[in-house]
Amino acid sequence: MMTIGGSPQRHVARDMDGEAGKPDAVFTVNPDAVDCPLGDGLALFDPRNGASFTLNRTGALIWNRARRPVTLPELRAMLNAACKGTPDDIDADLRAIVNALVECRLFITVSGAGTEAGTANAA
Repeated sequence: MMTIGGSPQRHVARDMDGEAGKPDAVFTVNPDAVDCPLGDGLALFDPRNGASFTLNRTGALIWNRARRPVTLPELRAMLNAACKGTPDDIDADLRAIVNALVECRLFITVSGAGTEAGTANAA
């Protein structure tokens, strides 16, 4: 489960038009975001707008890996190795979490293809 501003949100796969639907997209955490451990997950805070976000263990794995630029296929491979569940369920959760983090501007997309891309742009 993840919460946004204290409201529980179910992991629902969004349509392929979101950022997570772009196969060449590269993501990283927004350097303005603040995070701290919360159980086996993380609490995130955006001091620019006061938004808060809570991640479970799976979301925390995604967040921590995205401290360096990462592609969706790299995140998927990491989760398939680290988590139980069907590949379809893992993919749906991954897409939902990435899209939600991009919408909240806690994840930013990085210009260019590949994880060695240089310039970060706000989503």
